[in-house]
Amino acid sequence: MDERKVFFATLFLSGKPVSLKTFRQIMEPVNLENRLSEYVEYFNNLDLGIKILPVAGGYQMVSDDDLHSILVEIFGEKNENFSKATLETLAVIAYKQPITKAEIEQIRGVNSTAIIKNLLDKGFIKIIGRKDVPGRPLLYCTTNKFLEYFGLSDLSELPTFREWQELKKS
Repeated sequence: MDERKVFFATLFLSGKPVSLKTFRQIMEPVNLENRLSEYVEYFNNLDLGIKILPVAGGYQMVSDDDLHSILVEIFGEKNENFSKATLETLAVIAYKQPITKAEIEQIRGVNSTAIIKNLLDKGFIKIIGRKDVPGRPLLYCTTNKFLEYFGLSDLSELPTFREWQELKKS
């Protein structure tokens, strides 16, 4: 069995990021991360219109960025429609996690109950416990679906305030 073919087929059939844990279950675990990096480099150098990216602590097969406009014409846009308030709330949670509803609302200055419920329902955030203060409020953090949707390997890839300001200018 060609391990590289198993890697590519798994990513192709999954349609979502596949974790290292999954690959450890189906492939020889010795030096696994190095081998997977080699497979990714090999595949991405083929220039097939699709590539493999590290996403949400795993790997995912995606289309090349330069094909976006033609693929949208064929398949339509498949993005979530986030309101400005929803994106703002999601950003607060992403940068300040773990965070309580009261802390979110203090930063935003408005009630965020409906937005938090919506983000929970869509799987972009989750409850990870309770804060050890009076009232024991729920603590929220982002999920792997958040990382996947925004194409991030982990939270360290979120732009800094300075990077965000530069993006805003362009």
